[in-house]
Amino acid sequence: MTDETSERLTKLILCAITAVALMLKNAGFVVSLVGALLGSAIIYIFPSILFLKFTSTRLANRTILKSKRLTLERLANKILFVFGVFCAILGVAVTVLTEFFPGTI
Repeated sequence: MTDETSERLTKLILCAITAVALMLKNAGFVVSLVGALLGSAIIYIFPSILFLKFTSTRLANRTILKSKRLTLERLANKILFVFGVFCAILGVAVTVLTEFFPGTI
């Protein structure tokens, strides 16, 4: 990335953050929304993706052999991934409902 591109990207990000800050009355909403998304991603989604990608690459290279235990572990990680996506969606829904429709939850 060139210095000019980096500078333009920085200015764009600052403008976007400033625009959002001018429109929002409650910064806690943004913090809650980011927490719901990234918390679930860091705890459940990213580790599962990494494990599945790592094991599929190693299976393709034949550096590990397919076994019943590995199959169960991969299945558990797929379930964990789906659970993480569900938790992220639920967290975003609760955050939005709490912010824009108080008293509904």
